[in-house]
Amino acid sequence: MTILVTGSSGFVAQSLIPKLEKLGFDVIGLDWKNGKHTKVIHNIAKPLEIDDDVDIIIHLAARLEHERCSKEEFFKTNIDGTEQVLNLANSKNAYFIYVSTTAVYGSPESPITENTSVDPNGAYALTKWNGEKICKKYEDSGLEITIIRSGPILGQGRLGIYKTIFKNLQDNSFIPVLGNGDNKLSFVHVEDLVDFLIYLEKNKKPGLTVNFGGKIPGSINQIFQELIIHGQSKSRITHIPLQLIGLLKLLAKLKIIPVTSWHLSVMHKDNYYDNELLFSTGYRYRYEPINALKEMLNYFKQNNKTGEKNKKIEKDPFVKKGPR
Repeated sequence: MTILVTGSSGFVAQSLIPKLEKLGFDVIGLDWKNGKHTKVIHNIAKPLEIDDDVDIIIHLAARLEHERCSKEEFFKTNIDGTEQVLNLANSKNAYFIYVSTTAVYGSPESPITENTSVDPNGAYALTKWNGEKICKKYEDSGLEITIIRSGPILGQGRLGIYKTIFKNLQDNSFIPVLGNGDNKLSFVHVEDLVDFLIYLEKNKKPGLTVNFGGKIPGSINQIFQELIIHGQSKSRITHIPLQLIGLLKLLAKLKIIPVTSWHLSVMHKDNYYDNELLFSTGYRYRYEPINALKEMLNYFKQNNKTGEKNKKIEKDPFVKKGPR
């Protein structure tokens, strides 16, 4: 059994590929740059040919809004690139798993289901929604496809927008929370997403579009308070009035603060998902999302002991290039 994984140097693939190889699968890692798990270096926006037989393609590769690339390159990778990988899947008659995003919903009322209206918020969500529509075109032609709308993916090695929080915890400084902090905000432990991707190898779900938002969490206040205790910090939560959202969105647009407008749209609201359809597949979440944040905090502290930028942290694309 041969599995092609696009975005092989990315965060999810770094956990997924070793697990697949340990299970005995032949894995072809594909990325635009060289990496530990990359066997094929290729820009997916260009026509793609693989000589080997391929049974499953897991399409993880995507540009993010904050990355330092042209707008044209951003859309070519996320939309044209998805079609190129689908072309390959079609030529190989391979089962295709597309990892999309729950950001395609925008910021609706929770709990969010697969029947919630789509309203992409931001360029990244828009390109992912376009990718889904291309998937449906190939699906109508007979290709077996599963679409996973994943929530924000967290775990050891990723820092993202939480880098500021962790720095403040280390410095015993304030922890900013937008609004009253009583809202619930879902996120996914990377190992849960990895396990579900592996689960689909033996339990194919062609034609399924499913939300993968993680276990329903506690409130933002509860989560950050647990992080304060875990980090043995003297930090306190400071609530930011919602009247400042307009100003914050402007600062985000100018990349002065490490969040996107989508983050600001959901951070003060309930944003969690109904898991009924996911559970109907037989899969159950195995990891507590709060543990992902604890692992991230541990990683930050281990690699930032002196308070100076560590090379290992700088290499994390979600720190070097901006928030997500």
